[in-house]
Amino acid sequence: MILKLEDSGYSKQDARARVCQDIVLKAISQSVFSNNVTIKGGVLMRDLTKNNRRVTQDIDIDFIKYSLSDQSIDLFIQRLNVFPDITIERVSQITELNQQDYKGKSVKILVTDSEKTSVQSKIDFGVHKHLQIDQEEYCFEIVSDNKGISLLANSKEQMVAEKIRSLLKFGAFSTRYKDIFDLYFLCDKVNNSKLNDCLTKFVYNDKNMRENNITEVVQRIQKTFENKQYCDRVDHSDKRWLDESIDEILKKILDFLFTMQNTFADF
Repeated sequence: MILKLEDSGYSKQDARARVCQDIVLKAISQSVFSNNVTIKGGVLMRDLTKNNRRVTQDIDIDFIKYSLSDQSIDLFIQRLNVFPDITIERVSQITELNQQDYKGKSVKILVTDSEKTSVQSKIDFGVHKHLQIDQEEYCFEIVSDNKGISLLANSKEQMVAEKIRSLLKFGAFSTRYKDIFDLYFLCDKVNNSKLNDCLTKFVYNDKNMRENNITEVVQRIQKTFENKQYCDRVDHSDKRWLDESIDEILKKILDFLFTMQNTFADF
C-alpha cells in the first residue's frame, strides 16, 4: 500500500502516515466505538479535497459521549485491535494538547502487521461538546478497500464555523494559516442556513466571543485581511496547499461572508 501511494505522488513519510490513518479509520468503523467518535481536521480535509498536498501526519478525533480520561483513551486504543493480523498499540505517554483555540490530549500509536512491518502516527483527541450539532455519516476512501468505510465526521458547515471562530478569536495573531486555504476550498460547498446555525452556536452564543452577529464577523475578518504582515505570513506559509494567489483566496472568502451578511444580517 505504501508503494502504491508513493507511485501516486505521496512522499514516503506521507504514504506511511496515510496507511496508518486508513488502518485506524477502518478499525474504528469495526469497533464498539464507531458511534462514539467523529473524525475531523486534516484526515477529513484530505478526503474532501482529494489533494495530496492536503495530507496530514496526525489523526484528529473528537469523542462523543465518551470520557477523555487516560484510562478511556487506553481502552479506546485497545478496542481498535479488531484485525487478526494487525496490532495497534500506544507507544508514548498521553500528553495534554494545548494549541490555539484547541485543548485535548495526544498520543502516538504504532500499527504492526503479521510480517512485523510497522507504521506510526499520532492521534489528537478532543470532545464533541456541541451535541445539538449533528455529525454527518461520511464515506472515507481507504487505499486497501474500494468500497471505503463509513464513519461520523464534522459537517462542512461545522468546519467552516470553527475555522471562522478561531480567526475571529486571534485575528492577525492567528498561526492557523492552513485554515485560510481550507476556508477558500469549503466556503462555496456549504449550506448557508446550516452554517448560520453553526455560527450562532460557535460564535454568537459564546460569551467568550465578541461578535454577536454576521455583520460583526465580517468587520473583524475584513480588518484581519487588511493586515499586510498577516497576509504575507499566510501567503508564504509552508501550510499552503493551493496555488491561487493570496488576493484571490482572501477575496473569495470575503465575498462569501458578504453574501452571508446580506442573507442573515437581520437574524
